[in-house]
Amino acid sequence: MIIASRSTEIKPTDAVKMWDIIIISVSIRHTVQIIKELVPLIPEGKLLMDFTGIKKEASQELSKYTTWEVVATHPMFWPWIKTLENQNIAYDPIKTWEKWDYIYNLWNTDKANLIELKSSKHDELVALVQSSVHFINLLMWHILAKRWIHPQDLMKISTPNSRMQLFILSRFLNQEASLYTDMQMCNSTYRNEIIPEIKSFVGDMSNTVINQDSEKFEQEFNNLKEFIWQDFLDKALKISSKFDEESKKI
Repeated sequence: MIIASRSTEIKPTDAVKMWDIIIISVSIRHTVQIIKELVPLIPEGKLLMDFTGIKKEASQELSKYTTWEVVATHPMFWPWIKTLENQNIAYDPIKTWEKWDYIYNLWNTDKANLIELKSSKHDELVALVQSSVHFINLLMWHILAKRWIHPQDLMKISTPNSRMQLFILSRFLNQEASLYTDMQMCNSTYRNEIIPEIKSFVGDMSNTVINQDSEKFEQEFNNLKEFIWQDFLDKALKISSKFDEESKKI
């Protein structure tokens, strides 16, 4: 295995010619440009993959090249994990032959959760489970910072739900700003579809609260509760209660 970057002795322009499997792993904002620069240098018949957190634009660019195996992937975890077991890896098999089978079987043997998704569907789902959640986290921290209230002060009066949320908020900020910026800026599905939905819902529910329309608020709450299903809600309560018990020990 060779790891190549602008700062290594072996440069990416040379490394892509040396191996049968090439993985592009750069920041989301630079992925498409790097693909354009490097792929024409790769000999035919190789497996070309990317580890990008936003898939649609990168996959569209990769799909232009017809003489390579091409699989768009997104490992849904940080590099410090100790095992792939039960870790999620999304993939879109754009063009596959035998080399992808090797990677798939390798990850499958390590008991990773391999989820096949079209790149457009992947971007829709991560816009919901990542980008929109991060947006709400940022909103909460903005409100706290504006009022000069530290989360440690809130822990003193927190309920189990709010205590768990404070830890999640803090985990969010303990990351690289550039990655979370890219998740907000580079997902066209999120920008064009989800953000307008967030703005619409916030405006509508703000008016509901300001007008003290309890009936409408409760109806929205119960409609969403019915959508989720009780068995999932019960499971979430059980798992989150275990988390809360552990958090009390910190």
